[in-house]
Amino acid sequence: MKWMKYVVIVSFISWLIIVIEAVDSTVQPRIIIVGAGAAAIAAASRLYQNGKTNITILEGSQRLGGRIRSTPFGSGVVELGAQWCHGEKNNIVYEMASVYPELLKSSVVMKDAVLMRSNGMLVPDELAVRLMTLAESVVESQERSAFAGSLGEFFTQKYWQKLQTDPAYSDVDRDLAEQFAVFYHNYQRAYNAYDTWNEVAANESDSYVTSEGNQGLAWTSKKGFSVILDIVSGNYPGSVDTTITPVPLDKLIIYGKFVSNIRWTEPKNATAIITTDDGTRYEADHVIVTVSLGVLKENYRTMFTPALPTVNQQAIEGLYFGTVNKIILLFDAPIAEEFPSVLQLLWYESDLQTLRKSDHAWTEAISFINRIDNQPNVVSAWINGAAGRQAELLPEATIVDGVLHVLGIFVKNMRFGKVQAVLRSNWSSDRHFRGSYSSRSMTTEQLNTGAKFLATPLINDSGKPVVLFAGEATNQKRFSTVHGAIESGRREADRLLIFYS
Repeated sequence: MKWMKYVVIVSFISWLIIVIEAVDSTVQPRIIIVGAGAAAIAAASRLYQNGKTNITILEGSQRLGGRIRSTPFGSGVVELGAQWCHGEKNNIVYEMASVYPELLKSSVVMKDAVLMRSNGMLVPDELAVRLMTLAESVVESQERSAFAGSLGEFFTQKYWQKLQTDPAYSDVDRDLAEQFAVFYHNYQRAYNAYDTWNEVAANESDSYVTSEGNQGLAWTSKKGFSVILDIVSGNYPGSVDTTITPVPLDKLIIYGKFVSNIRWTEPKNATAIITTDDGTRYEADHVIVTVSLGVLKENYRTMFTPALPTVNQQAIEGLYFGTVNKIILLFDAPIAEEFPSVLQLLWYESDLQTLRKSDHAWTEAISFINRIDNQPNVVSAWINGAAGRQAELLPEATIVDGVLHVLGIFVKNMRFGKVQAVLRSNWSSDRHFRGSYSSRSMTTEQLNTGAKFLATPLINDSGKPVVLFAGEATNQKRFSTVHGAIESGRREADRLLIFYS
């Protein structure tokens, strides 16, 4: 019987050695990160700075940053993608950047946003504030949670009910009320990146959580928003935290590698095989997928072998991914001082009908036009929805004429210089993004899905998380933001660190 005890003891020791080796914190697993945006850099930095340095980042395009796209333009830099730091409390971007007082300041857009009607008449400030306050109170109402229809239906019902029954709004005429309702819908489309609020459930289960504080903090760095990637990776000059190991991103990132397939149930000697569209193959123990939800929607059926589990597929199908673009114009003279920081457009129905019959019909999708911090000669027009996507395909000259046409309608008495340069985003037509950021829809609720389901990792038969998902769309409460993306990257890095700890 002694020999049987010996066999049992040896077997147990052998098993224990295997387990220890599997979770030993000194193990250097091969980790592939797909994409090089904020979530990817956050994940790579968290892993690298905690000793997991065998990392390769595969980026389909030729640049770093993803939907952070700070671009030299005019006398400084402009943001084609993420633009402001939204809030201060529970915002990882603010927490990291505010350590350097020179990096953030309140944006010019926080000063004097105005409502302008298409006859060139300004809505009085006090009345404009009352209307915006009313609209925000409807959208943020707790009654939404008990409403079975769309956000559009809920807003329309409550908005008109309030206007008709509350004496505080007795001075609001019907034309203005209708114009404001159309504007506010367009404003919400730009803010949330959906085509129409009739696609959004009033009682959405994943509710965005706003970080308290200034919602429009602008970047003063010559690198714009992209400086946050230097801070995350420990590469910001003069870093106050000398304990952070700078991450050699230039050595980890391989550009021009669009991942076409991830085979995630290979034998133990090759847990995953990643193939790029140029035929290159990589082996890895873990893959962190940080591509946009738009890319997943377009490619998930062929991107994963075997197919994704139903829980992930439904999340990809159900979550909404819309487009918000910017058209940025540089004039040869400073913008008139009387031009507001944000020009919000209220159309008379007759003017809107005329616009729709013209060559500039697409400009109806412009929700507002704003100044750019520290660039007195530059304005930016925000355009969204189906018309915004179609505008991506229009010639540059047509785009410039359209924006000037709108300016000529709303601020006809102001003179602008000649347009020297134009810069615009094309998030929808870019295969590396296929849109701007995520939101929730009626389909999301019907499928009973959400961000946490998209973030569900793919685990092999040995219990190892082989494929992990990060990115703003996987953040349940802070989706559509850079701080949400960074949180998600750190979340998946921590998942691996815990696995090996």
